[in-house]
Amino acid sequence: MMPALPLLPHAELLTVFLFLSAFVGTLVSFILAFVNTVERHANRLLGASLFSVALFALTSALLINHAILLVPHLFRVNMPLHYLVAPCAYLYVRSVLYEESRFRRFDWLLFVPFGLHTLELLPFLLHSAAYKVHYLQRLLVSVAGVTKQQEGLLPAYYHPVLKFLFGTVYALLQWRLLGWFSRGANPASRHANHALLHWLRVFTLLNTLLYPPVLLAMLLPVSGTFVAIFTVCVLSSYLVVTSLLLLFQPQVLYGLRHAPPPSVSEPADTISSPEPEPVADKPEQPARAYALSDERRQAYRVRIEAHMQEQQPFRRKGYGIKDLAAETDIPPHQLSALINQEYQVNFNDFLNGYRVEYIKVRMAQLAWRQLTLEGLALEAGFGNRTTFSRAFVKLTGCTPSDYQTQIAASD
Repeated sequence: MMPALPLLPHAELLTVFLFLSAFVGTLVSFILAFVNTVERHANRLLGASLFSVALFALTSALLINHAILLVPHLFRVNMPLHYLVAPCAYLYVRSVLYEESRFRRFDWLLFVPFGLHTLELLPFLLHSAAYKVHYLQRLLVSVAGVTKQQEGLLPAYYHPVLKFLFGTVYALLQWRLLGWFSRGANPASRHANHALLHWLRVFTLLNTLLYPPVLLAMLLPVSGTFVAIFTVCVLSSYLVVTSLLLLFQPQVLYGLRHAPPPSVSEPADTISSPEPEPVADKPEQPARAYALSDERRQAYRVRIEAHMQEQQPFRRKGYGIKDLAAETDIPPHQLSALINQEYQVNFNDFLNGYRVEYIKVRMAQLAWRQLTLEGLALEAGFGNRTTFSRAFVKLTGCTPSDYQTQIAASD
């Protein structure tokens, strides 16, 4: 018969606090994922980040009062999710700032640590309930046993340190995004979206403060019991504060926004954000592309496509979204959101699509075949052959040379 397992000091109080934070966090995550219909992609990312912390709070509460022995299959399920908190938070901030409606090409790389840790823990997760109960009974003999356990293949404490490093890097990237965005937005737009930008800064600050205290507690010469209590209190406090801030900001939580954030053009193939392009010189009417009437959205689309076909502005080097907005008389933030929503690409890919089609047509004409690939690229508006080749492969699936060969063989 197993002896009575020791409890952490103030176990009942800690359990109530953890259950409360898990409930609030799960509620907010559910609202973001299923109730808020504005910026679904961004809000689901935020919901995933908060739910990962909420599941940690729930399993921690079950461990503290030993109720985890009743549901042993929940043990360690939350551990891979720790690697989702920081990247999902970063992608959320980026998606809101740049009005993204889907993942970028290489965003999957951000989830590699989550996938690797899941595979690492899979043998344990697939064990029977009896095996897990026996493991937990041995683990909980010491009140600090959970903080000292070996997670997967790495020694004890390695994963907490890695999670601290990942979290810190992503928090710095969030600040970098906000800094670039603020420099690229005009004062009127920043004023119109003050509440939203203020929330993003507060959220980023909370993310920045989340990991260092936990790592510090582990490095200090204190007891494992103190580390365990301190860790769950810090993470649960982060969850409660973040959730309450959202609950008291319905314009963010439910998408009740009065003005869109100023759009900044950003390449789609980078994880971090390059220098953004300046936006409109005056605030526009409070509307988003997907909030436009069907008639206006269709009219804008016809206007854009006619301008691109007839005037071929994409052939001008350095052509930007402000230029297209001025030439088509469409507010820049509406134009950016319209391209993202209607064409499912960012402005650079939208522009490069016309450039590549222009080149494909010219390649089929004998008079143009005497030009080098670099000459064709410059004619179409690309800055150099490398950029042209990369865009051509991305949009056609083959290199310009291979495409030329195919055209010549079909003659």
